[in-house]
Amino acid sequence: MRGKHVLFQDPDPKALRVAERALNATGSAVSLIASPAEIEPALDQGSYDLLMLNLDSLLSHDANWLDTLSALDARRPEMPLVLHTITTTEEYLPLMERRSFLRNMIAKRGDPLEPDELIITAEKLLRQDLFGLQKYLLWGVEPYCVPICDSTRKHAYIRTVTEYARLLGCGPRTIEMIETVVDELVTNAIYNAPRNRDGTPKYAQLSRREPVVLQDDEVGELQFACDGSYIAIAQRDPFGALTRDTVISYLTRCLHKGPNQLSDNVAGGAGIGLFQVFQSLSKFIINIDPGNRTEVICLIDLRLNMRKFHQVPKSFHIFIADRPRPATPR
Repeated sequence: MRGKHVLFQDPDPKALRVAERALNATGSAVSLIASPAEIEPALDQGSYDLLMLNLDSLLSHDANWLDTLSALDARRPEMPLVLHTITTTEEYLPLMERRSFLRNMIAKRGDPLEPDELIITAEKLLRQDLFGLQKYLLWGVEPYCVPICDSTRKHAYIRTVTEYARLLGCGPRTIEMIETVVDELVTNAIYNAPRNRDGTPKYAQLSRREPVVLQDDEVGELQFACDGSYIAIAQRDPFGALTRDTVISYLTRCLHKGPNQLSDNVAGGAGIGLFQVFQSLSKFIINIDPGNRTEVICLIDLRLNMRKFHQVPKSFHIFIADRPRPATPR
């Protein structure tokens, strides 16, 4: 984005070259540094609109790096931070739980970085243009859209997406993951997302066996598409009630697998179902316009065999609109 300045840090020269080409393609000015020790001097000498750092080098360089970044966030809360990493979900989710400014994790899967994800993430943060499944698909791919309005049609919604996946030649394990994802997204749109006028959950306390038909202004949307590399599934709702802290709390509690693990009956949340979705994905993106709309985007990398799929780290992004607008009266 023209007029914007990005500071990118990574000790790998290949990653620096990829980032330079990708971020320059956005029209932004890009400053490249290799060592974590160079971060603070660079910030003291220049003004940046986006900071993209290598988490793995931070972990090995400074045991107190979280405190350092926290102090930086306090001084420059308007400057978004993106971390890229080869660490696993089990390693980075607890870090995200402890520090609210950690929202964006780009997974490195053998290659230095995926240029597309760098560009998409930077553009969304710099432009504050957060919503849209098409951003994660090749140009020209149009998602299919299905209204989510009736809990008794959940199996029909699932079947619509799985039949599409079968036409693409997806195998049984991938179909199973897609079923898990669609089931949870539809359940969330019907039971967890809707709110009363005072902001309290409207249907979350109901048994998931109790039928619900959404009113016209409560209807969500299920989107799905494939661009040859990824099968993408998204769910939108017109409430924007999901929060960053809720998502991180659910996921980390499920990681612990102890007595604090959540159930699907927690009011206003998906608990274990959300964790199952997360484990079924290559990339998990949540866009939130508080009080107005939420979009959950799920990407499954079709280029990976199942063994590789479970070995590689996952990208995880939570984008929150800067200036929340009042909720539309219902």
